[in-house]
Amino acid sequence: MTLAEIWSYDFMRHALISAAILGPTCALLGVFVTLRGMAFFSDSLAHSAVTGVALGFLLQEKTGLGIDPMLVVLVFSVALASLMAWLFHRTSLRPDTVIAFSFTGSVALGVVIIAWLEQYRLLDGILFGSIYANGPGDILRQSILAVIVLGFLLLQMRPLTLSTLHPELARTRGIRTGLLNYIFAILIAATVVVSLRMLGALLLSALIVIPAAAAKLVSGSFAAMLLVSAAIGLVVPFAGVVASCQLDLPTGPTIVLANVAALILCYAGKLLVTRTQTEPQP
Repeated sequence: MTLAEIWSYDFMRHALISAAILGPTCALLGVFVTLRGMAFFSDSLAHSAVTGVALGFLLQEKTGLGIDPMLVVLVFSVALASLMAWLFHRTSLRPDTVIAFSFTGSVALGVVIIAWLEQYRLLDGILFGSIYANGPGDILRQSILAVIVLGFLLLQMRPLTLSTLHPELARTRGIRTGLLNYIFAILIAATVVVSLRMLGALLLSALIVIPAAAAKLVSGSFAAMLLVSAAIGLVVPFAGVVASCQLDLPTGPTIVLANVAALILCYAGKLLVTRTQTEPQP
């Protein structure tokens, strides 16, 4: 099918718009996530969605109220992100230790609740996502998230960059790095929750981490890394959705593999440029 034919279907159009919104948003956040060494932090928050969704359905069943499970996921993820950020700064535990027990504990709790509710079908959608299930309401939420993320990055670019690259210098200049880290952690949690339907808990961190990692390979400055990461985040997920439609492949894994291909191309390009520069001139 041509792109015009693909665009004519509502579910495909929603999927492409979703990819174009969430891809750059996750990629820009991913620059700061990777430079701060928080890749597994975002991954643990994605997996915590298992518990958030399970709690949402548990509240629905026990209260009889029409509670949106994704709202419960958001509240749970933000609470977990805040708790982990607090433990990072207020205890002697290493960040990887905090992430490990938060990750395993939240997944275990979610699976226990799902087993108790006998709602095993929930696991499929949570773990793997379904970008074709996006509707106008989801796109509106994703657009709001993108505006919030971009607004935060624009307004806090200097202090966030300084606290990321030189945290000690940021503190000596009076930047409230603790508060900034809390806000950043909450923003990651919100991004994970809103993006969950796109790739699911198992694959979502790729959308955050891989574009930034690829951009770092080919960028000569921090500003260039931001621009390249956003470009990869825009083009690659969009191309992944189109490729999955043309080749009849599962969309989430195709998007992830497209990101991996972009990373490999960036690495190959860097090697080629380095080899060219180091070859002796005749």
